[in-house]
This record gives sequence, structure tokens and C-alpha cells, in this order.
Amino acid sequence: MRIAIVDDLSTDSEALRKFLCRWASEQGIPLVPSPVILESGEALLAHFAPNAFDIIFLDIYMAGITGMEVARKIREQDTHCQLIFTTTTGEFAVDSYEVGAAYYLVKPFSYENLTQALSRCSAELLEQSQCVIIPGAAEQPPLLLHQITYTEYQSRNVEVHLLGGKTRLISMRQADFAALLLAYPYFCDCMRGVLVNLEQVESLTASHFLLSDGTSVPVSRLKYKEVREKYLSFAYARMRGGFTNGTL
Repeated sequence: MRIAIVDDLSTDSEALRKFLCRWASEQGIPLVPSPVILESGEALLAHFAPNAFDIIFLDIYMAGITGMEVARKIREQDTHCQLIFTTTTGEFAVDSYEVGAAYYLVKPFSYENLTQALSRCSAELLEQSQCVIIPGAAEQPPLLLHQITYTEYQSRNVEVHLLGGKTRLISMRQADFAALLLAYPYFCDCMRGVLVNLEQVESLTASHFLLSDGTSVPVSRLKYKEVREKYLSFAYARMRGGFTNGTL
């Protein structure tokens, strides 16, 4: 998740950064890169581009352009970025609705206040950042679950196929790796050594899944009934809008 903190008080920025790192660790959400800290609205706008950040924390009272003015300029370019105001007074709480702010935090705020603010951000945004940390591979980046199309076990390694045709090789037992992914209902064990992300499935035939990128993933004849039931259940729940936050 890409986060920017805009505040001209370094002590406040650092306190917020620590809260965010704690929250991200507890939620299993990577902050990639680390939160960007800027001391003015001008500094943010100088290099701002649509989709550059998922969430921006804006102090309202700053030297130069105010946080509210910054928010208005952001909304001229980006309507999806989540805005959370941080300030010492509730004076501008009503104005925050004008720019579609997700939350309004009055300083000093607690960690619990921050978690409430983050929960107001779209569930889809948080869900898309969901990941797993591979045991024994702390130096490697977390594995973003929704980037996975399917995985296959071969030569004592798991080859993870990702969106865009990229792959990642993970040295891990298939049983241990499968246990990590099958905790999420959108992953399906369709054949020995093969897992598929049902989000990427276009259709199911009698012998394979056809993915949205054209890839064919085999389905075990012995597992077919179970796999079909899981796929239909997933497809029905998603059609009804009942698939959020990793649960059916």
C-alpha cells in the first residue's frame, strides 16, 4: 500500500508513521514503499500524479497552502485516492465532505483512532493489498495474493505465476505453501501440486480452468466435483457482491 503523510511537524509525522507501520504489520499489508513524508502541500503537488498513492494523510494547518486546498487540487486529478485529514481542530470537518475525505482525525489521536480511520477506507483497497509473508524469506517482498493467477510445484520449488506473465520461484514444501493460500476462499486446490486463483478464472471445462489471460490450468478428474462446487460457490457469491475481505 502506498501512503503519503503531509505535515509540517516532524514529530507528528513520525508518530503517525510508527502507527501505520504497526497497523500494517498487524494486518499483513505491505507498505511498499515505506510511507512518504512531506513537509508541505507544495512538496506533494510538485510531483503528484493520479494513482501515485492509495492513502494521503493531510494536515490542514501548514505554512503555505493548506491541507484543504491541497485536497481540492488532488481531487482535480485523482478521485480514487483516499484522503484522511489530521489537524488540531474540528473546524473543517464539514468541509472535508466536499473533497470526499474518508476520515477526519483530530490531534492528538490514538492508535485506535487511526485504525478506525483506516477501516473507513474502501474494503477493496485493503483487500487488494492482502499478502502472505513466506517463512524464512523475510528479505524477500511479501507475496500479494491477488496478483497470483496459479501456482505449480516442481523440483522441490513452488513456481508462482503472477499477473502480467511474471513468475516467482519459492523454495518451500507444497503442503506448507498450500496451507498459506487455501486459508483464502478464492484459492482452489485443483490438482496435485497445482493451486488456482478463482478470481482469474474465465470458465471451467470438464478437464481444466481457462484463465482470463488464456492460460489453461488442469483439473484433476478425481477432484472435479469438489472443484466445480467451490468454483460455482465462489462465482455466485461474487455475483451477489458477497465476496469481500477474503471471505465468502
